[in-house]
Amino acid sequence: MPANMIAAQRLYFTADKKKLVAENSKDAAFLYVAPGDEIPADVAERFKLKDGKLPTSTAKESKEPENKGGKAPANKGGKAPANKEQASPADKADAEGGAK
Repeated sequence: MPANMIAAQRLYFTADKKKLVAENSKDAAFLYVAPGDEIPADVAERFKLKDGKLPTSTAKESKEPENKGGKAPANKGGKAPANKEQASPADKADAEGGAK
C-alpha cells in the first residue's frame, strides 16, 4: 500500500465533494487540506495527486497577466480625453480670477 502524502498546496472540495480543486478555483467550496497536512494514500490515488499537488492539467495555478513584459494595451499610455485633461497652473490662476 502506498504511503500517505503531504499536501503542498491548499486543496478544496467542490460543492458536491466529487472533485478536488486548487484554492483559486471558482468551484472551490470546502477546504480539504492546507500545505503540510497529511493526505491518505487512497485519497491521493483517487484524485491523482502528485507530490501533494493536483496534476498540472487540472490545477488552476495563478496565471501571469497576459501582457506581462509585452507591449502596453492600446488603451494605456494614450492622451487623456479632452474632458479629462489637467489644466495647467496658469489656466487655474486665470479661472480663479488671476494670480494672487
